[in-house]
Amino acid sequence: MRLEGKVAIVTGGGGAGIGHAISRRFAREGCAVVVSDVNEAGAAAVAAEIVAEGGRAVSLRVDASNGEQVRALVDLAIATYGRLTTVVNCAAMSTVKYLHEVDEAEWRRTIDGCLTSVYLTARHALPHLMAVGRAAGPSITSISSANGVVTNPHFGGYSAGKAGVLGLTRNLALDYGPHGIRANAICPGLVLNDVTRPRNQADAAEWAGNLDCYPLGEIGTPEDIASAALYLASDEAKWVTGATLMVDGGLTIQSPEAVMRPSFRRRWKPTTTVEIRQQA
Repeated sequence: MRLEGKVAIVTGGGGAGIGHAISRRFAREGCAVVVSDVNEAGAAAVAAEIVAEGGRAVSLRVDASNGEQVRALVDLAIATYGRLTTVVNCAAMSTVKYLHEVDEAEWRRTIDGCLTSVYLTARHALPHLMAVGRAAGPSITSISSANGVVTNPHFGGYSAGKAGVLGLTRNLALDYGPHGIRANAICPGLVLNDVTRPRNQADAAEWAGNLDCYPLGEIGTPEDIASAALYLASDEAKWVTGATLMVDGGLTIQSPEAVMRPSFRRRWKPTTTVEIRQQA
């Protein structure tokens, strides 16, 4: 098993999306998992699924933007499993509005949910990650977003928070690399789960437009992100740190023209010859 002997905390693990998939995937690979979420029932249900499958898991209701609750989460991992080797930050918050319509409380909730939560888990987990030593392969993996690299309209707070995750990840990698701790970030594109799927598939034309944005012609799943997180938490990635891993179906590799003109891309044939004439 790829994570045998590791102990992970996963924030934002109680929903139907990325944190859920990561928690279950890690457990199947031999990792003991502490599932946390502001949704207490959801976190407990995910932990119960893992135990029912023969894995090891406990859960705790945690607002990842609350320092005392994050401290309690780390303490639970130590009390239950004796050590902590792995942190996965999946908690997030978004406000989709024009920036001048976002009040200060909404702004702080968004930044706290996306970015402060990563700082808090790092702050409380790092002493334990340093204590287990290099041989245990300690790591921090944070789920950022394609919106941390490019952006969508009205996502000012969310994009700022997710871009901040990338900067913080690089500093964690630099400052704690000498202790053998690796820090990396994953930037997903659109990922479908039980919440986002009905909304995105409700309108056929809108759904086709979503697909057109992705060169691979398909939308991501939580399991796609879990696979990337598994790699980064495993010893297979022992020389990978400070990295931003785009898991976005090719969304962010394109020029604006490619994104805005999908019909042009569909018509394009490899045998087409285009002659470009320089204007006199």
